[in-house]
Amino acid sequence: MRDVSVLKKSPLLCYATSITPYSGTVQCAGETQVPIVCGGVKVMPGDIVVGDSDGVVVGSPSSFEKIIDIAENIVSLEKTLMSGMEQGIGLHSMSNYNEHLKARQEGQTSGLEFRKKRLVSFKGIKKMNFD
Repeated sequence: MRDVSVLKKSPLLCYATSITPYSGTVQCAGETQVPIVCGGVKVMPGDIVVGDSDGVVVGSPSSFEKIIDIAENIVSLEKTLMSGMEQGIGLHSMSNYNEHLKARQEGQTSGLEFRKKRLVSFKGIKKMNFD
């Protein structure tokens, strides 16, 4: 990436692994609408590329349609967890962490789950025990 001082003022968010003073070439017309590999990931024409400071996601429109409900549920759960942590409730106490850890130590299959059902509202609650 180059012209960073200009890009910082732009509403367009840009992320790059490095900065360079060099511009691209004008000697080759290049190609459009062809598959490329970016960061080891194949990106096809028509794919959606979404990125922020936490990372980049690439997928076809149909793949995003399949996961949008899951993504929205994750965002909702994370907001609930952040609300609890802001009020001093530990992350482990809002999950099945102790049960999960015990099961894994005993060689059993287990998944870490958050107790969203029990986190309806934290307003006015100083401390809750979820065990």
